[in-house]
Amino acid sequence: MSKLLRVLPLMALLTGPLAGAQVSTPASYQGPVPSVALPDVPEVGPLWTLKVDRAEDGEPAALLAGNWVFVKVGGDLQARDVATGRVIWTLRKTGDTPLAWQRASGEAAFVTQGRTLSAYRAGDGKRLWTRDLGDLARDVGESGGVLYVTTGKGGLALNAATGAVRWQFSEPEMTGFRAALNGVVFWSAYQGEPHFPATYAFDGVTGRKLYRLGGTTGPLGVRGDAVLMADASFIGNDDNAALSWVNLRSGVPAQVLKLAADFRCPGRGGIERSSSEPFYAAPHVYVKDQCGTRLRQFWVNGPAPTGKTPTAPLPPARTFAAPDEGHYRAGPMGELLVFESRAGEVRLIPVSGRSPVNYNGVNMPTGPGLALPGAGQVSRLDVLGNTLYLGRRTGRLLAYDAAKKKALYSMRLPWPGFGPTLQAGGYVLLTTPGAVAVVGEP
Repeated sequence: MSKLLRVLPLMALLTGPLAGAQVSTPASYQGPVPSVALPDVPEVGPLWTLKVDRAEDGEPAALLAGNWVFVKVGGDLQARDVATGRVIWTLRKTGDTPLAWQRASGEAAFVTQGRTLSAYRAGDGKRLWTRDLGDLARDVGESGGVLYVTTGKGGLALNAATGAVRWQFSEPEMTGFRAALNGVVFWSAYQGEPHFPATYAFDGVTGRKLYRLGGTTGPLGVRGDAVLMADASFIGNDDNAALSWVNLRSGVPAQVLKLAADFRCPGRGGIERSSSEPFYAAPHVYVKDQCGTRLRQFWVNGPAPTGKTPTAPLPPARTFAAPDEGHYRAGPMGELLVFESRAGEVRLIPVSGRSPVNYNGVNMPTGPGLALPGAGQVSRLDVLGNTLYLGRRTGRLLAYDAAKKKALYSMRLPWPGFGPTLQAGGYVLLTTPGAVAVVGEP
Protein backbone atom coordinates (compact mmCIF):
# COMPACT_ATOMS: atom_id res chain seq x y z
CA MET A 1 0.00 0.00 0.00
CA SER A 2 4.78 2.79 -1.70
CA LYS A 3 6.75 5.54 -3.33
CA LEU A 4 9.30 7.02 -0.94
CA LEU A 5 10.88 10.45 -1.15
CA ARG A 6 13.51 12.35 0.77
CA VAL A 7 12.70 15.77 2.17
CA LEU A 8 15.77 16.69 4.21
CA PRO A 9 15.53 20.47 3.57
CA LEU A 10 11.94 20.33 4.75
CA MET A 11 12.96 18.51 7.91
CA ALA A 12 15.20 21.35 8.96
CA LEU A 13 12.30 23.77 8.71
CA LEU A 14 9.79 21.57 10.50
CA THR A 15 11.91 20.47 13.44
CA GLY A 16 13.07 23.85 14.78
CA PRO A 17 12.83 24.32 18.56
CA LEU A 18 9.82 25.98 20.16
CA ALA A 19 9.86 28.09 23.31
CA GLY A 20 8.15 25.73 25.76
CA ALA A 21 4.61 24.37 25.65
CA GLN A 22 2.00 26.11 23.53
CA VAL A 23 -1.63 26.15 24.55
CA SER A 24 -4.54 27.54 22.56
CA THR A 25 -8.28 27.66 23.14
CA PRO A 26 -10.18 25.25 20.85
CA ALA A 27 -12.45 27.02 18.38
CA SER A 28 -16.16 26.62 19.06
CA TYR A 29 -18.43 24.96 16.51
CA GLN A 30 -19.66 27.49 13.98
CA GLY A 31 -21.70 25.31 11.65
CA PRO A 32 -20.78 24.28 8.09
CA VAL A 33 -17.53 25.74 6.78
CA PRO A 34 -18.00 27.52 3.41
CA SER A 35 -15.79 26.45 0.54
CA VAL A 36 -13.84 29.68 0.30
CA ALA A 37 -10.73 30.04 -1.85
CA LEU A 38 -7.40 29.48 -0.11
CA PRO A 39 -5.23 32.61 0.12
CA ASP A 40 -1.98 32.57 -1.88
CA VAL A 41 -2.86 29.23 -3.51
CA PRO A 42 -3.40 29.13 -7.32
CA GLU A 43 -6.99 28.26 -8.23
CA VAL A 44 -7.74 25.82 -11.07
CA GLY A 45 -10.87 24.22 -12.44
CA PRO A 46 -11.53 20.71 -13.75
CA LEU A 47 -11.02 20.13 -17.47
CA TRP A 48 -14.25 18.13 -17.50
CA THR A 49 -16.60 16.24 -15.21
CA LEU A 50 -18.95 13.32 -15.79
CA LYS A 51 -21.63 11.40 -13.92
CA VAL A 52 -20.92 7.67 -14.14
CA ASP A 53 -22.67 4.50 -13.01
CA ARG A 54 -22.40 4.12 -9.28
CA ALA A 55 -19.57 1.71 -8.46
CA GLU A 56 -20.44 -1.36 -6.43
CA ASP A 57 -18.28 -2.59 -3.57
CA GLY A 58 -14.83 -3.50 -4.84
CA GLU A 59 -15.46 -2.20 -8.37
CA PRO A 60 -13.46 0.82 -9.59
CA ALA A 61 -15.55 3.85 -10.57
CA ALA A 62 -13.00 4.67 -13.28
CA LEU A 63 -9.56 3.74 -14.59
CA LEU A 64 -6.83 6.01 -15.91
CA ALA A 65 -4.02 4.86 -18.19
CA GLY A 66 -1.94 7.04 -20.46
CA ASN A 67 -4.21 9.20 -22.62
CA TRP A 68 -7.42 7.39 -21.72
CA VAL A 69 -10.04 7.44 -19.00
CA PHE A 70 -12.26 4.35 -18.77
CA VAL A 71 -15.72 4.74 -17.24
CA LYS A 72 -19.08 2.98 -17.08
CA VAL A 73 -22.16 4.95 -18.21
CA GLY A 74 -25.62 3.42 -18.54
CA GLY A 75 -24.18 -0.09 -18.32
CA ASP A 76 -21.84 0.54 -21.28
CA LEU A 77 -18.08 0.95 -20.97
CA GLN A 78 -16.54 4.06 -22.51
CA ALA A 79 -12.98 5.08 -23.32
CA ARG A 80 -12.59 8.87 -23.22
CA ASP A 81 -9.79 11.26 -24.08
CA VAL A 82 -8.22 12.34 -20.81
CA ALA A 83 -7.78 15.99 -21.85
CA THR A 84 -11.22 16.64 -23.36
CA GLY A 85 -13.54 13.91 -22.10
CA ARG A 86 -14.47 13.07 -25.70
CA VAL A 87 -15.75 9.51 -26.20
CA ILE A 88 -13.25 7.53 -28.31
CA TRP A 89 -15.05 4.20 -28.34
CA THR A 90 -17.84 2.38 -26.49
CA LEU A 91 -18.23 -1.24 -25.48
CA ARG A 92 -21.96 -1.92 -25.25
CA LYS A 93 -23.53 -4.26 -22.75
CA THR A 94 -25.07 -7.42 -24.23
CA GLY A 95 -27.64 -9.49 -22.35
CA ASP A 96 -28.19 -9.34 -18.60
CA THR A 97 -24.59 -9.94 -17.53
CA PRO A 98 -22.89 -6.67 -16.54
CA LEU A 99 -19.58 -5.45 -17.89
CA ALA A 100 -16.88 -4.28 -15.48
CA TRP A 101 -13.51 -2.58 -15.95
CA GLN A 102 -10.92 -4.55 -13.98
CA ARG A 103 -7.53 -3.16 -14.90
CA ALA A 104 -5.81 -0.81 -17.35
CA SER A 105 -2.14 -1.36 -18.14
CA GLY A 106 0.03 0.01 -20.91
CA GLU A 107 -2.00 0.09 -24.13
CA ALA A 108 -4.81 -2.25 -23.03
CA ALA A 109 -7.85 -2.32 -20.78
CA PHE A 110 -9.14 -5.55 -19.23
CA VAL A 111 -12.86 -6.23 -18.87
CA THR A 112 -14.85 -9.01 -17.23
CA GLN A 113 -18.34 -10.12 -18.24
CA GLY A 114 -19.62 -13.15 -16.42
CA ARG A 115 -16.81 -15.69 -16.32
CA THR A 116 -14.84 -14.24 -19.25
CA LEU A 117 -11.93 -11.81 -19.19
CA SER A 118 -11.13 -9.81 -22.34
CA ALA A 119 -8.39 -7.36 -23.34
CA TYR A 120 -9.21 -4.31 -25.50
CA ARG A 121 -6.73 -2.01 -27.21
CA ALA A 122 -7.00 1.33 -25.45
CA GLY A 123 -6.67 3.50 -28.58
CA ASP A 124 -9.54 2.08 -30.67
CA GLY A 125 -11.34 -0.58 -28.61
CA LYS A 126 -10.24 -3.53 -30.74
CA ARG A 127 -10.60 -6.78 -28.80
CA LEU A 128 -7.20 -8.42 -28.49
CA TRP A 129 -8.19 -11.67 -26.75
CA THR A 130 -10.83 -13.35 -24.58
CA ARG A 131 -10.29 -16.01 -21.92
CA ASP A 132 -12.88 -18.22 -20.23
CA LEU A 133 -11.96 -18.18 -16.53
CA GLY A 134 -14.16 -21.12 -15.57
CA ASP A 135 -15.91 -19.07 -12.86
CA LEU A 136 -16.74 -15.48 -11.89
CA ALA A 137 -13.72 -13.27 -11.27
CA ARG A 138 -13.13 -12.05 -7.73
CA ASP A 139 -10.03 -9.99 -8.41
CA VAL A 140 -7.64 -9.12 -11.25
CA GLY A 141 -4.12 -7.93 -10.42
CA GLU A 142 -1.15 -7.15 -12.66
CA SER A 143 2.61 -7.24 -12.25
CA GLY A 144 5.40 -7.38 -14.82
CA GLY A 145 3.12 -8.07 -17.80
CA VAL A 146 1.28 -10.90 -16.04
CA LEU A 147 -2.38 -10.83 -14.96
CA TYR A 148 -3.14 -12.65 -11.71
CA VAL A 149 -6.83 -13.56 -11.71
CA THR A 150 -8.73 -14.86 -8.67
CA THR A 151 -11.99 -16.77 -9.17
CA GLY A 152 -14.31 -18.75 -6.92
CA LYS A 153 -12.34 -21.88 -7.85
CA GLY A 154 -8.76 -20.67 -7.52
CA GLY A 155 -6.32 -18.53 -9.48
CA LEU A 156 -4.71 -18.12 -12.89
CA ALA A 157 -1.59 -16.38 -14.16
CA LEU A 158 -2.18 -15.04 -17.70
CA ASN A 159 0.11 -13.40 -20.22
CA ALA A 160 -1.34 -9.85 -20.36
CA ALA A 161 -0.45 -9.44 -24.05
CA THR A 162 -1.96 -12.70 -25.35
CA GLY A 163 -4.26 -14.08 -22.63
CA ALA A 164 -2.31 -17.37 -22.64
CA VAL A 165 -2.41 -19.31 -19.36
CA ARG A 166 1.02 -19.49 -17.75
CA TRP A 167 -0.24 -21.59 -14.84
CA GLN A 168 -3.31 -22.06 -12.66
CA PHE A 169 -4.37 -23.72 -9.43
CA SER A 170 -7.55 -24.81 -7.61
CA GLU A 171 -8.18 -23.30 -4.18
CA PRO A 172 -11.64 -21.83 -3.41
CA GLU A 173 -10.59 -19.81 -0.35
CA MET A 174 -8.55 -17.33 -2.42
CA THR A 175 -9.68 -13.71 -2.21
CA GLY A 176 -7.15 -11.69 -4.21
CA PHE A 177 -3.65 -11.12 -5.57
CA ARG A 178 -1.25 -9.39 -3.16
CA ALA A 179 2.22 -9.06 -4.70
CA ALA A 180 4.91 -10.62 -6.89
CA LEU A 181 8.31 -10.39 -5.18
CA ASN A 182 11.60 -11.88 -6.39
CA GLY A 183 9.94 -14.70 -8.30
CA VAL A 184 7.30 -15.51 -5.64
CA VAL A 185 3.62 -14.65 -6.05
CA PHE A 186 1.47 -14.00 -2.99
CA TRP A 187 -2.31 -14.42 -2.75
CA SER A 188 -4.57 -13.51 0.16
CA ALA A 189 -7.23 -15.91 1.39
CA TYR A 190 -9.47 -16.73 4.32
CA GLN A 191 -10.89 -19.94 5.70
CA GLY A 192 -14.61 -19.66 6.39
CA GLU A 193 -14.66 -16.11 7.79
CA PRO A 194 -12.93 -12.90 6.61
CA HIS A 195 -11.43 -12.37 10.09
CA PHE A 196 -9.43 -15.63 9.76
CA PRO A 197 -7.05 -14.57 6.97
CA ALA A 198 -4.29 -16.58 5.34
CA THR A 199 -1.50 -16.00 2.83
CA TYR A 200 -0.43 -18.33 0.00
CA ALA A 201 2.91 -18.23 -1.82
CA PHE A 202 3.46 -19.71 -5.31
CA ASP A 203 6.48 -20.06 -7.55
CA GLY A 204 6.11 -17.31 -10.15
CA VAL A 205 7.42 -19.46 -13.02
CA THR A 206 5.80 -22.86 -12.44
CA GLY A 207 2.82 -21.97 -10.23
CA ARG A 208 3.85 -24.59 -7.67
CA LYS A 209 2.44 -23.86 -4.22
CA LEU A 210 5.32 -23.09 -1.87
CA TYR A 211 3.46 -22.67 1.44
CA ARG A 212 0.34 -21.43 3.21
CA LEU A 213 0.58 -19.24 6.31
CA GLY A 214 -2.62 -19.25 8.37
CA GLY A 215 -3.64 -16.29 10.52
CA THR A 216 -1.39 -13.89 8.62
CA THR A 217 -1.59 -10.93 6.28
CA GLY A 218 1.18 -9.69 4.03
CA PRO A 219 3.72 -9.42 2.73
CA LEU A 220 4.27 -6.01 4.34
CA GLY A 221 7.78 -5.67 2.93
CA VAL A 222 10.81 -7.52 1.63
CA ARG A 223 14.39 -7.60 2.96
CA GLY A 224 16.88 -9.76 1.10
CA ASP A 225 15.48 -13.31 0.97
CA ALA A 226 12.79 -12.65 3.62
CA VAL A 227 9.34 -11.07 3.64
CA LEU A 228 7.56 -9.48 6.59
CA MET A 229 4.23 -11.04 7.62
CA ALA A 230 1.78 -9.83 10.29
CA ASP A 231 -0.03 -12.08 12.75
CA ALA A 232 -3.74 -11.47 12.13
CA SER A 233 -5.25 -14.30 14.15
CA PHE A 234 -5.98 -12.02 17.14
CA ILE A 235 -6.71 -14.93 19.48
CA GLY A 236 -6.77 -14.06 23.16
CA ASN A 237 -6.30 -10.84 25.10
CA ASP A 238 -3.12 -9.89 23.23
CA ASP A 239 -2.21 -6.22 23.47
CA ASN A 240 0.94 -6.50 21.33
CA ALA A 241 1.75 -6.66 17.64
CA ALA A 242 3.39 -9.86 16.38
CA LEU A 243 5.29 -9.91 13.07
CA SER A 244 7.70 -12.36 11.47
CA TRP A 245 10.38 -12.18 8.82
CA VAL A 246 9.91 -15.47 6.95
CA ASN A 247 12.03 -17.04 4.24
CA LEU A 248 10.68 -15.97 0.86
CA ARG A 249 10.54 -19.47 -0.63
CA SER A 250 10.03 -21.73 2.39
CA GLY A 251 7.86 -19.63 4.72
CA VAL A 252 10.04 -20.64 7.67
CA PRO A 253 10.38 -17.83 10.27
CA ALA A 254 13.83 -16.27 10.32
CA GLN A 255 13.06 -13.57 12.91
CA VAL A 256 10.00 -13.11 15.13
CA LEU A 257 9.08 -9.62 16.34
CA LYS A 258 6.88 -8.87 19.33
CA LEU A 259 6.15 -5.14 19.50
CA ALA A 260 4.66 -3.24 22.44
CA ALA A 261 1.35 -1.70 21.39
CA ASP A 262 -1.91 -0.52 22.93
CA PHE A 263 -5.01 -1.55 21.00
CA ARG A 264 -7.46 -0.18 23.56
CA CYS A 265 -9.53 2.64 22.13
CA PRO A 266 -9.77 5.80 24.27
CA GLY A 267 -13.12 5.92 26.03
CA ARG A 268 -14.05 2.36 25.07
CA GLY A 269 -13.39 -0.92 26.84
CA GLY A 270 -11.76 -4.00 25.39
CA ILE A 271 -9.13 -4.47 22.71
CA GLU A 272 -9.86 -3.65 19.07
CA ARG A 273 -7.43 -4.75 16.37
CA SER A 274 -7.33 -5.02 12.59
CA SER A 275 -4.91 -6.53 10.09
CA SER A 276 -3.93 -3.02 8.92
CA GLU A 277 -2.45 -1.92 12.27
CA PRO A 278 1.26 -2.67 11.48
CA PHE A 279 3.15 -1.65 8.34
CA TYR A 280 6.77 -1.55 7.22
CA ALA A 281 8.58 1.53 5.91
CA ALA A 282 12.27 0.69 5.92
CA PRO A 283 14.10 0.85 8.22
CA HIS A 284 11.17 0.97 10.67
CA VAL A 285 7.99 -0.90 11.48
CA TYR A 286 5.04 1.27 12.49
CA VAL A 287 2.02 0.19 14.55
CA LYS A 288 -1.24 2.15 14.77
CA ASP A 289 -2.54 1.85 18.30
CA GLN A 290 -5.27 3.39 20.46
CA CYS A 291 -7.58 3.21 17.43
CA GLY A 292 -5.12 5.12 15.24
CA THR A 293 -4.78 8.15 17.53
CA ARG A 294 -1.13 7.21 18.02
CA LEU A 295 1.52 5.77 15.72
CA ARG A 296 4.41 3.85 17.26
CA GLN A 297 7.76 3.57 15.49
CA PHE A 298 10.02 0.53 16.07
CA TRP A 299 13.61 -0.01 15.01
CA VAL A 300 13.60 -3.70 13.99
CA ASN A 301 17.00 -4.20 12.36
CA GLY A 302 18.74 -5.22 15.57
CA PRO A 303 19.59 -8.82 16.56
CA ALA A 304 16.76 -11.09 17.72
CA PRO A 305 16.44 -14.79 18.61
CA THR A 306 16.11 -16.68 15.32
CA GLY A 307 12.69 -18.24 14.94
CA LYS A 308 11.75 -17.55 18.55
CA THR A 309 9.32 -15.06 20.01
CA PRO A 310 11.07 -12.63 22.37
CA THR A 311 10.01 -12.97 25.99
CA ALA A 312 9.39 -9.20 26.34
CA PRO A 313 7.87 -6.97 23.67
CA LEU A 314 10.20 -4.49 21.98
CA PRO A 315 9.50 -0.91 23.18
CA PRO A 316 8.88 1.79 20.57
CA ALA A 317 11.64 4.15 19.51
CA ARG A 318 9.07 6.97 19.23
CA THR A 319 5.35 7.46 19.67
CA PHE A 320 3.67 10.00 17.40
CA ALA A 321 0.40 11.80 18.12
CA ALA A 322 -1.30 15.05 17.14
CA PRO A 323 -3.46 17.54 19.07
CA ASP A 324 -7.26 17.42 19.19
CA GLU A 325 -7.54 13.61 19.08
CA GLY A 326 -5.68 13.50 15.78
CA HIS A 327 -5.68 10.23 13.81
CA TYR A 328 -2.86 8.91 11.64
CA ARG A 329 -3.93 8.98 7.98
CA ALA A 330 -0.97 8.37 5.63
CA GLY A 331 2.78 8.10 5.26
CA PRO A 332 5.58 8.06 5.74
CA MET A 333 5.92 10.36 2.74
CA GLY A 334 9.68 10.14 2.74
CA GLU A 335 10.15 11.44 6.29
CA LEU A 336 6.67 12.83 6.98
CA LEU A 337 3.53 11.44 8.60
CA VAL A 338 0.04 12.77 7.90
CA PHE A 339 -2.35 13.24 10.84
CA GLU A 340 -5.91 14.58 10.77
CA SER A 341 -7.45 16.10 13.87
CA ARG A 342 -11.08 15.87 14.94
CA ALA A 343 -11.58 19.46 13.80
CA GLY A 344 -10.21 18.66 10.33
CA GLU A 345 -6.72 20.11 10.73
CA VAL A 346 -4.22 18.16 8.61
CA ARG A 347 -0.66 18.17 9.95
CA LEU A 348 2.64 16.86 8.54
CA ILE A 349 4.85 15.45 11.32
CA PRO A 350 8.52 14.44 10.82
CA VAL A 351 9.43 10.83 11.60
CA SER A 352 12.96 11.77 12.74
CA GLY A 353 14.77 14.59 14.48
CA ARG A 354 14.81 15.76 18.08
CA SER A 355 12.70 18.83 18.81
CA PRO A 356 10.38 17.51 21.52
CA VAL A 357 7.50 19.77 22.51
CA ASN A 358 4.25 19.54 24.42
CA TYR A 359 1.76 21.07 22.01
CA ASN A 360 -1.81 21.59 23.25
CA GLY A 361 -1.29 18.85 25.82
CA VAL A 362 0.21 16.31 23.38
CA ASN A 363 3.83 15.16 23.58
CA MET A 364 5.36 15.42 20.09
CA PRO A 365 8.90 13.94 20.00
CA THR A 366 9.97 15.51 16.69
CA GLY A 367 8.14 18.83 16.98
CA PRO A 368 4.66 20.06 16.04
CA GLY A 369 5.21 19.73 12.30
CA LEU A 370 3.31 21.79 9.78
CA ALA A 371 -0.44 22.42 9.51
CA LEU A 372 -1.74 22.53 5.91
CA PRO A 373 -4.05 25.34 4.72
CA GLY A 374 -7.79 24.81 4.54
CA ALA A 375 -10.63 23.91 6.91
CA GLY A 376 -13.46 21.40 7.12
CA GLN A 377 -13.71 17.65 7.58
CA VAL A 378 -11.52 15.56 5.25
CA SER A 379 -13.29 13.51 2.57
CA ARG A 380 -10.26 12.31 0.55
CA LEU A 381 -6.57 12.03 1.28
CA ASP A 382 -4.25 10.41 -1.24
CA VAL A 383 -0.45 10.37 -1.48
CA LEU A 384 1.02 9.99 -4.97
CA GLY A 385 4.79 10.42 -5.05
CA ASN A 386 5.58 13.63 -3.17
CA THR A 387 2.11 15.14 -3.68
CA LEU A 388 -0.71 15.02 -1.15
CA TYR A 389 -4.25 15.36 -2.56
CA LEU A 390 -6.49 16.60 0.24
CA GLY A 391 -10.24 16.97 -0.26
CA ARG A 392 -12.70 18.50 2.21
CA ARG A 393 -16.40 17.84 2.62
CA THR A 394 -16.90 21.47 1.69
CA GLY A 395 -15.88 20.49 -1.86
CA ARG A 396 -12.45 22.16 -1.69
CA LEU A 397 -9.40 20.21 -2.94
CA LEU A 398 -5.77 21.07 -2.18
CA ALA A 399 -2.75 19.59 -4.00
CA TYR A 400 0.34 20.00 -1.81
CA ASP A 401 4.01 19.23 -2.59
CA ALA A 402 5.45 17.89 0.67
CA ALA A 403 9.05 17.90 -0.59
CA LYS A 404 8.95 21.64 -1.37
CA LYS A 405 6.53 22.55 1.45
CA LYS A 406 4.39 24.30 -1.14
CA ALA A 407 0.71 24.33 -2.08
CA LEU A 408 0.52 23.55 -5.81
CA TYR A 409 -3.10 24.43 -6.50
CA SER A 410 -6.62 24.43 -5.13
CA MET A 411 -9.96 23.83 -6.78
CA ARG A 412 -13.66 23.71 -6.02
CA LEU A 413 -14.86 20.19 -6.70
CA PRO A 414 -18.28 19.81 -8.36
CA TRP A 415 -19.15 17.44 -5.49
CA PRO A 416 -17.74 16.94 -2.00
CA GLY A 417 -17.49 13.15 -2.30
CA PHE A 418 -14.60 10.78 -2.00
CA GLY A 419 -12.77 8.06 -3.92
CA PRO A 420 -9.30 7.10 -5.12
CA THR A 421 -7.18 9.75 -6.81
CA LEU A 422 -5.44 8.51 -10.00
CA GLN A 423 -2.55 10.20 -11.78
CA ALA A 424 -0.97 9.75 -15.22
CA GLY A 425 0.94 11.97 -17.63
CA GLY A 426 0.27 15.31 -15.95
CA TYR A 427 -3.43 14.59 -15.40
CA VAL A 428 -5.26 13.73 -12.19
CA LEU A 429 -8.52 11.80 -12.12
CA LEU A 430 -10.68 12.46 -9.05
CA THR A 431 -13.32 9.81 -8.46
CA THR A 432 -16.39 9.26 -6.34
CA PRO A 433 -18.70 6.23 -6.46
CA GLY A 434 -20.89 8.09 -8.99
CA ALA A 435 -18.87 10.86 -10.71
CA VAL A 436 -15.40 11.74 -11.99
CA ALA A 437 -13.46 14.94 -12.66
CA VAL A 438 -10.18 15.39 -14.55
CA VAL A 439 -7.62 18.07 -13.67
CA GLY A 440 -4.65 19.12 -15.77
CA GLU A 441 -1.88 19.81 -13.29
CA PRO A 442 -0.24 23.24 -13.72
